[in-house]
Amino acid sequence: MADYDDERPDWREIDRRKDRRGQVGGVKEPGKERPTDRWKKGRVKEALDRLFMGEKGTVEHDKLYRRVHDSYGSEKFVRNVQRYFEKYGAPDDAPTLILVLDTKDEDITAKVFEKLRAVFPKLSNRHKEDIIRKLSIMALTDKPKQTRIRTDDLIEELKLSI
Repeated sequence: MADYDDERPDWREIDRRKDRRGQVGGVKEPGKERPTDRWKKGRVKEALDRLFMGEKGTVEHDKLYRRVHDSYGSEKFVRNVQRYFEKYGAPDDAPTLILVLDTKDEDITAKVFEKLRAVFPKLSNRHKEDIIRKLSIMALTDKPKQTRIRTDDLIEELKLSI
């Protein structure tokens, strides 16, 4: 046991070794670069992604998008969805498209159907199943007969593309 204690450096020696390496005080060793700051790199990537998104990358879009989700089930829901559609068109993500189908507005439903046709092949299997499930519920419960017929047609079309 005493042999081990003799080989082990004391804390002062450990600190001296650290000082010699140049890591304390920000002294940079020649030939060694500092690792990139992943947080800054992520922020820059996010800013570039938002820039290429156009209007949907703005703070105003995020606020209205959040309002649509937060107002679900209230009287303000349909009004927020209409405002969103007027300003930005149909949303790009499947969960929001499914949510918007609950407005029961025929114009909005038609726009969502068109967006679903365009986006459906790119979605994950889980989102595809959710969309077909929601559409089948709509086909059974919607009051306007024409909406039920269009929903049935869309279900058949989407099932063929799976």
